[in-house]
Amino acid sequence: MKTFVKFIMVATFALSAAVQAHTGGHGQISAGKAVTIAQTSAKMLTFKDHGMSVGKIDKSWEKVAKENFTLVEKGAGAYIVKGVNPASHQTLYFTISKQGQVIEVAEPASFKSDHGHAH
Repeated sequence: MKTFVKFIMVATFALSAAVQAHTGGHGQISAGKAVTIAQTSAKMLTFKDHGMSVGKIDKSWEKVAKENFTLVEKGAGAYIVKGVNPASHQTLYFTISKQGQVIEVAEPASFKSDHGHAH
């Protein structure tokens, strides 16, 4: 039951983030909002595989603080946010569209080949 309540809370937060990202039509989100979306996405991926290349990730990502997520690139159409899990020493890269959608979540090896260069 506790896990179900957490899932509902995270899903609600993610939905509200998506709605806020689209406030006023198709407005663009800020870099800070992209970092917040990446952190929320990591929490959601601990519950279910959402079709990203990383699949379902370790539950320890639920407790990774916002300070462990940093903006590493601001491109023409997307932000790239790096998340580091201090408990598992795993690094993930989150590609977030300027409209607030999570496009991809990948590990460094996959990210380098898909993105064209390493971070």
